[in-house]
Amino acid sequence: MKISDKAFKVFVYSGFGVACPILVVTLGMLLAGYHISTEAKFWLWLVALVSLIIMVMALIRILCDFLPVDRLANKIRTYHHTSEVQAALHKKEIEDQKISTSDKIKEENPLKSYFVRQFVNKDYVNQPVFETYQELFKEKNGGKNVVLAFYCGADTNMNWLISIPTHAEAVRIFGEETVGSKNNYSVQKGNFTPGNLDDKKLSEIRTMKLLMKKILADLQEQA
Repeated sequence: MKISDKAFKVFVYSGFGVACPILVVTLGMLLAGYHISTEAKFWLWLVALVSLIIMVMALIRILCDFLPVDRLANKIRTYHHTSEVQAALHKKEIEDQKISTSDKIKEENPLKSYFVRQFVNKDYVNQPVFETYQELFKEKNGGKNVVLAFYCGADTNMNWLISIPTHAEAVRIFGEETVGSKNNYSVQKGNFTPGNLDDKKLSEIRTMKLLMKKILADLQEQA
């Protein structure tokens, strides 16, 4: 441990600065009845006070040499660096979890990815179209409702879908229990053709479109 030479010299010299005025005043008063003027006393005590302040500051500087200041500073810097590293690692861990979650969702729902890739119009790929059909088919399933929903989605007024899935594709995505038999599915597709729409079918189409749009809007609000 090395003590600052400069601080030590300042401490010693300021000690003399404190002691000398006191000795002068004391000796002047005790010896031969010498009387020091008020002005002289003022300047002597001012010098002593300033020297005392300097002496105290020098003493503090010397005491700092006995304290492990450098070691403490290194610990603070190390702690700060460690905190930054931990924060960076935590941020990376969160990002990795998000990526992992995203990959997991993709793995858990490959049918949605297939449906969106094969049938959803590019303007709606970021919309919950697949989820809309899922919600719709919970209440309205079977060949007629399924075909009607696909027809409405592919209609130019909605333009959700590029085309209507075949029976095999619909069964693969939504299940045979929801889609119904192949024969019924084919019959319903034939019923919903542009040249084969009566007033009743047009009314059903309008009702289905309104329901689908409502479900989509509700899902968008929940997102």
